[in-house]
Amino acid sequence: MPNRTDFGTHTWNLDAMVEGKRTLQEILDGRVKIVNFLGRDMAGMAPDIRTFPIPDGRGKQGWTVMQPFVETLLHQPLTTSFMVFDIWPEHFTITIKSCMQLSAEAVCSEIIRILGRIIDCHSWTLGPVVRGRRAFGGGG
Repeated sequence: MPNRTDFGTHTWNLDAMVEGKRTLQEILDGRVKIVNFLGRDMAGMAPDIRTFPIPDGRGKQGWTVMQPFVETLLHQPLTTSFMVFDIWPEHFTITIKSCMQLSAEAVCSEIIRILGRIIDCHSWTLGPVVRGRRAFGGGG
């Protein structure tokens, strides 16, 4: 876990593709369970739900659901992170970006328990540029 002074210096990211069809309600129920598993809080923030295709016909059939959630420290809201579900007819993806460290193995196990078989999963950490590593855009 990061030191308490590390908030905002790193992000922990996880992308998972899950097999199979889910209803929008199953996704909405699953997001609550995942946020609870992470030990985070939605702090009354409703998800942003987009339906596809959009009115002009662009986009395939499906939804995008974005859910912000709050990291807390001593029961005080600290930062906002988020989770995005991109839902297609035969599968869906989950993206989680958090300012607090995630265990990819534990989160993927919980996704499997709640929503089903994971086809592919990747996790990574982004942090500040350190000596010897070049930043994109010419810095560092």
